[in-house]
Amino acid sequence: MKRLFPIILVLIITIALVSCGKKTAEEFSPEPPSVSAPESTPEATPALEKIRNPLTGEPIDKGISELRPYAVMLNNIKVALPQCGVSKADIIYEVLAEGDITRFEAIFSNLDGVGTLGSMRSSRPYYIEIALSYDAIYVHAGGSEQAYSDISSKRVNNIDGVRGAYANDTFYRDPSRKKYGVEHSLFTTSDKLLECTEKLGYNTKHSGSFDYGLSFSDNVDMGDSAAGASTVKVSFGGVKDTSFTYHSDSGCYTGYQYGTDFIDGSTNETVKFKNLLVLFADTKIIDDYGRRSVNLSGTGTGYFMCGGKSVPISWSRSGTGSPFTYELEDGTPLKLGVCKTYIAIVPTGSNITMQ
Repeated sequence: MKRLFPIILVLIITIALVSCGKKTAEEFSPEPPSVSAPESTPEATPALEKIRNPLTGEPIDKGISELRPYAVMLNNIKVALPQCGVSKADIIYEVLAEGDITRFEAIFSNLDGVGTLGSMRSSRPYYIEIALSYDAIYVHAGGSEQAYSDISSKRVNNIDGVRGAYANDTFYRDPSRKKYGVEHSLFTTSDKLLECTEKLGYNTKHSGSFDYGLSFSDNVDMGDSAAGASTVKVSFGGVKDTSFTYHSDSGCYTGYQYGTDFIDGSTNETVKFKNLLVLFADTKIIDDYGRRSVNLSGTGTGYFMCGGKSVPISWSRSGTGSPFTYELEDGTPLKLGVCKTYIAIVPTGSNITMQ
């Protein structure tokens, strides 16, 4: 019995040590205890701001704000209709030239893919001022002597279809239009203009940031005091009229002049405008040819039409190279609807009829 006691004692100590070892291993296991982690809330990703066309407010694939627009003079008398390329312009100005004739000045933020443009017409000083209000490359076919003087003194980057040494390479006569008068047959294309721009070495980008003075809204609020403007008749001093009709299905206006709809001759597409602006400007006849001066500096009044409604506005422009800016009667900056704009500059006192 005495011999068995040491053996039994050793067994008891061994079992105790093994048991202690198991307990120690469980307490210091390298696997952490299972703990329920609080649910994490993912951070909200800020929405990317859309890239927009600076002249229409429309979303586009790549930014073009640094690019200089083109301002193109287009014929607008009955025998010269329809014009080509007008449906792709971002903004179209209509302003009196001589007598009862108006001309279009079409502003394109980008000429890529525009195609045929025409028929081309000549320049006047106030058309040059419009082009410079966008820092645009100016395209025309001839001009008054004062216009040529301004082009030189104001260093206007211009492409001229009459006096330019490059004219025969950049412009051409459309035989089908010559029967209405050779002066109504001059055309060009967007590709030819882009090639000529490079040949002449014009900078295609603004020298710095350029403010066009325009802002846009996807939902224009015309206010409770807005007047109805489902039909609009714009009179240019009583010598020429252009009418517009609002279409609620598209939210746009279409134009009508000389007894026919305003269409693009390249596509037969009816030209649509989201916005109509009528600007009153002091205008006077300055020579025996009936040429006019139009004061586009300072301030004036006008109307803004959008969504079948109209409100009075004021416009201002500080001078050559400055943009037009627009305000509502209470001084709030005007927001245009997203899409194309038609701008009529009419003599002060012209009659504008809206219903």
